[in-house]
Amino acid sequence: MQFVAIHRRVVTLAALIAVGGCETVTVEPPVANGVAPVRSAVEMAEAPEPTSAKVLPVANVFGELPDTLINSKASTNEFGFQQHTFLDEGFDSEPAVSPDGKFIVFASTRHDQATDLYIQKTDGQAVTQLTSDTADDAFPTLSPDGQKIAFCSNRNGSWDLYTMTREGKQIVQVTSGPAHDMHPSFSPDGTRLAYCSLSVRGQWELWTVTLATGERKQIGYGLFPSWSPQRDKDVIAFQRARNRGARWFSVWTCEIQDGEARQITEVAVSTNAAIVSPCWSPDATRLAFATVVAPNTVDAKGKPTGQQDLWTVDADGGNRHRITDGHGVNTSPNWGRDGRIYFVSNRAGNDCVWSVGVAAIKPHEVASRAPAEEPAVARETAGRAPEHGEPTAHVAEAASHGMAPMEPVPALITPIVIQPSREEPRAIEAEPAAGHETPVASVPTH
Repeated sequence: MQFVAIHRRVVTLAALIAVGGCETVTVEPPVANGVAPVRSAVEMAEAPEPTSAKVLPVANVFGELPDTLINSKASTNEFGFQQHTFLDEGFDSEPAVSPDGKFIVFASTRHDQATDLYIQKTDGQAVTQLTSDTADDAFPTLSPDGQKIAFCSNRNGSWDLYTMTREGKQIVQVTSGPAHDMHPSFSPDGTRLAYCSLSVRGQWELWTVTLATGERKQIGYGLFPSWSPQRDKDVIAFQRARNRGARWFSVWTCEIQDGEARQITEVAVSTNAAIVSPCWSPDATRLAFATVVAPNTVDAKGKPTGQQDLWTVDADGGNRHRITDGHGVNTSPNWGRDGRIYFVSNRAGNDCVWSVGVAAIKPHEVASRAPAEEPAVARETAGRAPEHGEPTAHVAEAASHGMAPMEPVPALITPIVIQPSREEPRAIEAEPAAGHETPVASVPTH
């Protein structure tokens, strides 16, 4: 994979990964207590200039790292968009909502050039800084009980996984080594993490790690895993390029059985956009993701310049909807139990955390659900390689990496085609319909 110079900030990582899916879319000194307080403007003005330090950037949304690493209440508008964080400089990124829907944890450069982690109430504006060091801390996620935060950091040289309490205390390193480990996601019982790792071979791999023992298992290839909250099955959504080294990503799911990835299914794909950053709804029936039109077109910092929007789709690849309006950058979705999707957008200037209402989420705890009926769309027979198109190539590549090939079961779906944004936002199903429609279901604001 050829790497390009990219913006080292974490905010661009999840947003920039292009997604392809079953449906093709065409789109035109932590403190003594462990919690560092938010610094006032006076303190920041009097503080000395930070010393120059070696920067270890986070991967962008395409999974690319520099070559050197290889070998008040929120405002609301008439369309249901709600702004939760505010800043005058820097950016916010990778929001994660607590299971009870009361807090948002996110990464930000509001106080330093490096990204630190912060927490605030979803219906408030008071921000508490959780980490403070010269390294980058990124991709926070909360445990199912809401008491622990997992994240990645380059504080020890390479990107590794860590956990800490929701107050920013008791930081524990989970992974170590020369590989770059990012984007942790908790299992429904909170005992394991799924994550992606850039190996020394230069390929993004999917792994799980047991927190109590440190036991790790590779389950396949891909980026930005999201563990389904469904408790009776271990299902993980992730993004993967259609061809190795390409930026044309689609969204896939797999079920872990006996430590192996099975039932590998492509859920969303696009002919003119990358589909990236999948996340599950709290009831485990739907996925949200971001699309990046023309993902090969990027600026000097490696950030894509094409239209970026958020979509939802059923777990079987059907019933897709666009939920943002084509204005500004819309990335890094995270689905809250309050029926809103939290994401990063620059629609008001800087990259801040916003949310938008979607179909109401059932408030009951996710335990298990009956197997879904086979979708009406036709299914291809197992064996077609998702990355190379030929089973022999897929098997050969898997064997070359010392692991058994995964058994893909891709859905034969209609590609998503994304049209250029219009002056007026509207909901999109398959091809965009003419006329003006509110892009999301009406949901009461906070």
